Amino acid sequence: MNKPKIKVGFCVAYDWELLKNSIPRVYNAADTICLSIDKNRTSWSGKKYDFDEPAFQGFIAQIDTQHKIKIYEDNFSLPDLSSIENDNRQRNMMADFLGKGGWHIQVDSDEYFLDFEGFVNYLTNHFPDPDTIKPINVCCNWVSLIKRTENGFLYVNNSSSQLETMPFATNFTVYKNARRTDSFNHISPFFVIHETWARGEEELENKLSSWGHDADFGNKESYLKLWKAIDVYNYQYISNFHPLKSTVWQKLGYCDGKNIEEFIVNLRTKKSLHLDSKSLFWINNRNWQRLKFFFNKN
Repeated sequence: MNKPKIKVGFCVAYDWELLKNSIPRVYNAADTICLSIDKNRTSWSGKKYDFDEPAFQGFIAQIDTQHKIKIYEDNFSLPDLSSIENDNRQRNMMADFLGKGGWHIQVDSDEYFLDFEGFVNYLTNHFPDPDTIKPINVCCNWVSLIKRTENGFLYVNNSSSQLETMPFATNFTVYKNARRTDSFNHISPFFVIHETWARGEEELENKLSSWGHDADFGNKESYLKLWKAIDVYNYQYISNFHPLKSTVWQKLGYCDGKNIEEFIVNLRTKKSLHLDSKSLFWINNRNWQRLKFFFNKN
């Protein structure tokens, strides 16, 4: 049996420079990498953004030593669609561009796999022929970065029993809500750093008004005020503050690191990035999850 193709897709926009952290982590284990960019350099919410074309092309030329990267430009910002609808549409169009079959793995520019090669091996060992099994999403666990400080980062420090998960890989590319499909979510033991809010004030404000979820929560100014107020002295008093579902971000932690690389090294010694295999067995058992859903419903 041939090894399934590993097709990695990125939705690229104003924060493309974060690809310098994300692409190197997936490059060697990917068969194909697609960078999809709106041809008019317009966000899902319809905002034009600056884009340094020479610097972007220079970065791609430098990193793409094995000629794996394909640039896919199209109109991904339709004015009659909402931000999340444009988000869904771009992800589905990118999947079509990459073609059917194999594993489709979508990664955002601000997401950094801690062990992508291990994740790929996990996929191929657990599901050796994704084209013949039921539709499935394989999820990873986010460590979300909330704020960069002078010497480190404030990050979401959830308990191991309630980690923030996100679908990354699927064998059935019908995206309904960003990367989410209606397929069963299988939780893998792998972690991804998500540099979600750990940006400069202007860049964060731009993200909150440009991303796919810009219409899903209320007063953005209120969240910006909260973000501005959080520091290394008061972070421990902040809890349950995710803008879409508060308990997704339970509490904050702090870890030293002058940059992402230093932060990751220090985090590995500070926090256990490990999931118990017995717990994952029951979480990933389709019949057990159906039974739980039935009893919870009734």
